[in-house]
Amino acid sequence: MVPTGGPLPVTLCSGLTLWHEGETSMVPHSYAGRSLVEFLITLLIGLAPVACGLLVLALQVERKQDETIEVTAREAIYAIDHVMSTLHAASSQALALAQESCDTALPELRQTAIRQPNVRSLMLVKENRVFCSTLYGDYQRVIDPGSFLDMRLRVDPSGEATPDAGVLIYRLQEYPYGVLALANLQVLQRELLGFQNEVVLNLQFGPQYVWATGNGTFEQTPNHEEDTLQLVSKQYRYTVHAGYPDTYTRRSIQQAVTATLPSLLLVGIMTSAVAYWAMFRRKRAPAPRPR
Repeated sequence: MVPTGGPLPVTLCSGLTLWHEGETSMVPHSYAGRSLVEFLITLLIGLAPVACGLLVLALQVERKQDETIEVTAREAIYAIDHVMSTLHAASSQALALAQESCDTALPELRQTAIRQPNVRSLMLVKENRVFCSTLYGDYQRVIDPGSFLDMRLRVDPSGEATPDAGVLIYRLQEYPYGVLALANLQVLQRELLGFQNEVVLNLQFGPQYVWATGNGTFEQTPNHEEDTLQLVSKQYRYTVHAGYPDTYTRRSIQQAVTATLPSLLLVGIMTSAVAYWAMFRRKRAPAPRPR
């Protein structure tokens, strides 16, 4: 008869003893493996809202930047078109004077230029040849219509009266008569400086570009490599280039993540805790004893 208390005899139940020893040695390994699986599952559940939140955050930042660029570019066209309209209005008022001699037309021509703050000077043209200027009086200069964007606009990097400052020239032509309205590029640059955001704006007039702090060729334009948008003025045909400096998007996302990550981590921790209790702890709760 097998004793009921104390260790079992090895000679009688060695196989049984070995089996019990094998079972007891396997229990810790099984429990550790199950705990690891529970931990990994809980961790993945907690990381899911964090990862989704970061993805949505990055998409929102990029979407906001695209919207800001488009709105800024359209507002820039509106502002620059308004400047062009003032040059057009002054040119239209002076066009009739091109049929007169310079001595006769000059007093009224100067009054027309004075009345429009954006105009630096006006020139009268006949058969593509300037013959009268508000700055120089009787003046001779040949005009090449092909050098103008859409036969109307041209940017000169420097002017005769101001060698260190660029000039915007607006051309109004009703052949054989015409008018040239000249404006300092500072007029355009002031409009660009009025946009208080990080969008870099460049105005293109043929091969010449104008930006808030200068003018020159494309190689000289400020960095605007990210999210570049180009819009063409329907009325005057110049092009607005809008974009962000290099690495701007990455820096914006980093700032947004820094501000939002603590909240996302808190949500992830709460989600993990609820999931762990619902999936594992509740299952281990002892069943109620029948009465």
